[in-house]
Amino acid sequence: MEKAEFMLRDAYKKFKVTSGEEKIRAATLILKELTKLAGNEPYWDAVKENLGLKENEAKEVLLFLEEVGKLKIKRARNGRRLFVLTLKERKENPQTLDKWIKINR
Repeated sequence: MEKAEFMLRDAYKKFKVTSGEEKIRAATLILKELTKLAGNEPYWDAVKENLGLKENEAKEVLLFLEEVGKLKIKRARNGRRLFVLTLKERKENPQTLDKWIKINR
């Protein structure tokens, strides 16, 4: 078992059993790893092979992050969620915290 795969399985287990900030931290860690693979095709096969997460597990994490307001999943005109397109866009245009938070000095 690779280090990244082992780390992500632990993060997913933590995501499933915790709540609050700890759950968000685990989900954010998984999101970062999912974003790194955004250019690989077929995407869900690459996620399973490299990270050890199933498609439904990864989507569960992404839906949670959307629910708590940490991620906005793109949608097609028919309402379907475009998970992979969202991750590809996030990889190409990472958003920094400074862009969204105004620091008063």
